[in-house]
Amino acid sequence: MTTHTPIHARRVRPISVASRMMFTALGATGLIASAFLKWTRDLTGLDTSWRAVYQSTFGGAQDAVHSVGGPAIVLGLLAVLGLAERSGWLTRLAGALGVIGVVLVVIEIERASDHSMQWGLFSALAGSVLCIGAGMTSMRGTTVAVED
Repeated sequence: MTTHTPIHARRVRPISVASRMMFTALGATGLIASAFLKWTRDLTGLDTSWRAVYQSTFGGAQDAVHSVGGPAIVLGLLAVLGLAERSGWLTRLAGALGVIGVVLVVIEIERASDHSMQWGLFSALAGSVLCIGAGMTSMRGTTVAVED
């Protein structure tokens, strides 16, 4: 007498994969593009000093490493790298760090004498929120028992 043992196959719905890839691509594009847009006082993200995160008196940056645009680019690349793993935690982390950074910059801009916020800041915030949403749509599979 032969017994049949079920084989467990995992299926991932294509719509969840496509939505995660689309949201991650849009979010990473928003983060990376924000580095080249104006954030405040007609300064692009790559020209705005990193001191904008913790000081209300900030100026221009000497290079991309000491700017707020450099980390925005790194977070966008980190979000794309998060597509390689299944749970989406790396993409969520990049989005959360982006939101925290934007909120800190907005606080310092509001403390400064010139309260101008421009499109780059909003692009970074939208990209970060999209990355968080992309990380929430992780690729969960459904287990299906198949008889031999």
